[in-house]
Parts: sequence; structure tokens; C-alpha cells
Amino acid sequence: MRKPGHIWLLGLSGSGKSTLGPILASQLKIPFHDTDEIIIRSAQRSIPEIFSIEGESGFRKREAEAIREMAKQQPAVVSSGAGAILVADNRHWMQKTGTRIYLQTPLELLERRLRDKQDRPLLAQGSLLSILTDQLSERESWYQESEIQIDAGDSSPAELAQQIGEILTAQT
Repeated sequence: MRKPGHIWLLGLSGSGKSTLGPILASQLKIPFHDTDEIIIRSAQRSIPEIFSIEGESGFRKREAEAIREMAKQQPAVVSSGAGAILVADNRHWMQKTGTRIYLQTPLELLERRLRDKQDRPLLAQGSLLSILTDQLSERESWYQESEIQIDAGDSSPAELAQQIGEILTAQT
């Protein structure tokens, strides 16, 4: 058993939210949703296209709408965008409707995972490690408010899902 509500997966890009999410959802026998995928379906555009046409503010507006809608749904594991935590309303809905899990991942590992990705507009504007460092500095205090913080650097997604499941069970 775990406490009712959503499981909100938080962390920087490349921390494994979208990979871990379906595994954890299967283990908990609840649905999985990825806010980036919800946004892509709704906009009928890729994330780089949304950023190109609507800018970051347009993307954040769509992201906030997706999070508000998810908050009204049946409990699920939700992979939120890395920057969703920047918006106070998003933080409110996540805190109010479930358990936030921060996937702490070493910056060097994130850099290796993201080096060849072309679908993340905010990471294509300079030195990847420098951008990740700046993003972590800007967001970490909000990530630290999560009910669960877990080291996601050394474990496989299946191992992480197992660890999180055990933590959630112990909390109920």
C-alpha cells in the first residue's frame, strides 16, 4: 500500500523520469503519464516546434495546463518536465495531489545521457554541463521539497522502482 494520490517524478532532464515511470506504474498497478507526451499530443507538434513557435512561455503554459488536468485524474505515476517545478501553480498541484519524488542524478551522468539528444531546446544553448549546473542551481531548492529524494545515479530503472515501491509501502 501507499498513500493515495499521484506519484510525481521530478528531476533534471536525463534523470530517468520517463524511463522509470512506466516501470514504477506497472509495479504499483496504476497508469503512467508523461507531461511532455501530453503536451505533444495536445499541440500536435514536437517540443522543439512548440518552443520555436510559442517560446518557453507558451510551452510552460501548456505544461501547467497538462499538470492541472493530470491532478484531476485518477492516481497515476506522472513524469513531469524538468522545468515544471519553476511554476508555483505546478508545485502547488503536485504537492496537493500526491507524492513528489526527486530523482537526484549526478550532473556528469546527465551530461552523458543528454549529449546527443536533439529534442531539448533549453539544453541546446551552450555548454551542456554549464546549462545543467545552472538549471540545478535554479531548481534544486524546489526539488528538495519533495517527500522522497532518491539517488538515481547508480541504480537501474528496475532497481529504482523497487526502492521507491519499498519507500512508499513503508510510508503507509
